[in-house]
Amino acid sequence: MMKKPVVFAGQDSSNESTCIGHSIQTYQKQTAICCRHGIEPKYSGDGQEQDCCSNQTYIIDTQLCCEKSVVFKITDNGRETKCCGSLRYDPKDETKLCCNGKLHEKKLGKRSWCCGQLKMKSNERCCKDLHGDVAIHKKKPYMKCCQTEYYNKGSHYCFRNRKILPLHQKLCGDQLYDTRTNKCCMKKLYNNISDNDPDYDCCGVKVFHKAMKKCCSLSNLIPAATSCCQKESYNTKTERCCDNGPIKFQKHSEQCCGATLYDSKTQGCCGTRSFNISTHTCCSSSGNMVAKYTDNKCCGTTTYNSKAKVCCAFENKIEIVNKSEDNHDSCCSSGSMNVSESFSKNTHYCSLGKVISNEIKMCGSFEYKKDSDICCQGVFEKDGKLNGKKCCGVGTFSKATHLCCTNQIYSRKERRRCDKKPSNGLLNRRPRNMKTSAKGVCRICNDSKRFFVKALKSNGFDVCKRQALKVRIISQRRHSGKRRIKMIIQTDLYSEKDYERKKIEVLLPCSCRRIRASKAILITELEDFRETVRLGDSDILLPWYSSVRKHVLRQWKTCKTKKNDLVVNNMLEIKSFIDYKYNKLTEKNLK
Repeated sequence: MMKKPVVFAGQDSSNESTCIGHSIQTYQKQTAICCRHGIEPKYSGDGQEQDCCSNQTYIIDTQLCCEKSVVFKITDNGRETKCCGSLRYDPKDETKLCCNGKLHEKKLGKRSWCCGQLKMKSNERCCKDLHGDVAIHKKKPYMKCCQTEYYNKGSHYCFRNRKILPLHQKLCGDQLYDTRTNKCCMKKLYNNISDNDPDYDCCGVKVFHKAMKKCCSLSNLIPAATSCCQKESYNTKTERCCDNGPIKFQKHSEQCCGATLYDSKTQGCCGTRSFNISTHTCCSSSGNMVAKYTDNKCCGTTTYNSKAKVCCAFENKIEIVNKSEDNHDSCCSSGSMNVSESFSKNTHYCSLGKVISNEIKMCGSFEYKKDSDICCQGVFEKDGKLNGKKCCGVGTFSKATHLCCTNQIYSRKERRRCDKKPSNGLLNRRPRNMKTSAKGVCRICNDSKRFFVKALKSNGFDVCKRQALKVRIISQRRHSGKRRIKMIIQTDLYSEKDYERKKIEVLLPCSCRRIRASKAILITELEDFRETVRLGDSDILLPWYSSVRKHVLRQWKTCKTKKNDLVVNNMLEIKSFIDYKYNKLTEKNLK
């Protein structure tokens, strides 16, 4: 058997490419294509773009390549088709179902799903494995898939998504064991001990009884009455657990400091060293210590000479600064710590990174006078007190015209009280323009199914309108005394036009507690649906029932004859008007 020639396109930096088929040829990529059987023009004689389909070409816009066959994309009735393997089909045809390249027949109105290339019913379940193989099983309660098999999850489970095992079986290393009579500790199996026995536990590869032993560092077993220190046991009544292991103590005040003990009553621990708390101070856990009653002090985790320097701290940043004068005891720093200077607290203070005399008062970066100016949390207002202003948060207000409540300024015209909320009567007051009756389009709020069927039978609703839309209500809420409904338009019952799940928001002209129906029929003259649609009493909103739909379509058939008569009459009127105008124009031209 001859092997089929291998086809590929090798490209270079120019517009030329190489096509290897029956022979090696070069072609221009802008005007030609490389197919299995050789080089073909990229555009047909009519100027339409082509592509390869096995040993022939097809037009991309009007044709389909279904495996090796070329078929037309549009059917005789104007519907667009798709490929299902080597066949074409109409995806909107409810009697066809394409499953992974295989076309199936299905009954109209019956639901079917794909399971690989197979067709299954609503009472069946599809189980797939890692290789793509499938199996169809009848749906049963408490059943699940494991690869292509079906099992009862009440008695079995799917081990690693590969194998069905009973609930009491597990894997210990490569060995399958019964959890009711065996216990697994890090791939080592023990007999006559259950995995579910609360008295036994694992310590590495060892099993132990909790009442007798205790696991220390996941490798060593110690007596249950002792405690674990590093990898060994120790007696908490006579020993302390330090860095290098247990150490016996003489006094209860003795605690660990690194690998040694210290007396916490008279000593302290600085890092791993003990010190006398009456003579020294610890600056950091790294072990920096300074002697008390000397010029050496702590500045964060470091030490410094307080006679010549000061410790400057700002927003968790620490810096040691040289004193500019001997009497300075503090430091003033900017936020960036670029500029730091020393000062004396007795004569100056620090404000926004600047050293200022105690005689001067500052509000942020402004100098202000307490008797005439106002400073509200760093916000300055000159002559605020002279104008009768007071602080409210970072703003100012006048008591004669405004009120301050929880750092918010309100006008006194609102008649608001800080200790009380607005009365419930104002909150619950019904808006004046709200309608309480449920008539016209709002009948769906209160009336029952029996009312709508009876009204349709007696021609109580005028269904002779442009569209009768089947809609599904997805959410609804009340807003400004009216009900806003978000819905999805599915299809038009009159023209059988699909809307492809178009979402709109509908505003009813009334107050409606809640529409209980999840589906409805909207009969309206509207044609252009934007994001929000306002309905009037000329529109009709009916709950979706089979009996309601049947009567709507039955009454619509009588509307068609009325509309045909109306069209004929309108055409006659238009024709007579055109004749009249034509005669007038001809008379004018002759004159």
